[in-house]
Amino acid sequence: MPGEIANRVETIPLCVVIMRKPIDSPWSEYVWDPVDVMLDPPAGIHGKIREGNGEQTYFFLECDPLELHRKDAPAYRENLLQKGDGLLWIVLGEVGDDNETLPYYIQLVTASPFEAQDYLDSGELIVGTVKMPKSLRTFLENYVQLCPAEEEFIKRKQKNKYRDVHNFGQQPLHEIRQLKSKRQ
Repeated sequence: MPGEIANRVETIPLCVVIMRKPIDSPWSEYVWDPVDVMLDPPAGIHGKIREGNGEQTYFFLECDPLELHRKDAPAYRENLLQKGDGLLWIVLGEVGDDNETLPYYIQLVTASPFEAQDYLDSGELIVGTVKMPKSLRTFLENYVQLCPAEEEFIKRKQKNKYRDVHNFGQQPLHEIRQLKSKRQ
């Protein structure tokens, strides 16, 4: 039974809360950052304002469910070993349509720091972290425990290269030197 659970992809429905904060910049009016996630969101919540406190405004953004893959278990273990409750990485992509009320959409939510690093390397997307909810952390810990342990890397021993038969029609360099020394 544990193998069954660990061999399939687990999905967790959630939505992301992003914050819009005005800034004084000639290039942009606002800065947008992911600040929280909500598990099992109600339908039709996308774009709704959660609350506002003065200058900051918070919006709900619907996204694809968080997917947990068995082969990413080492990355999830690494995430859980870090200080705190663990993190979720949120990747915001630019909408590119001026008619949309929100300029960003959720491209990805992941619990894998290795996958998030790929998006951070591009430098073209907004990647932020949020604290993992305790119930999600508990679920992730159980999922990682059910996944098979990572196979240990075993280095193969190198073959003795001087025992190999020379197949290229040339004599090895040490034999050529021996022939030259015998001729002189």
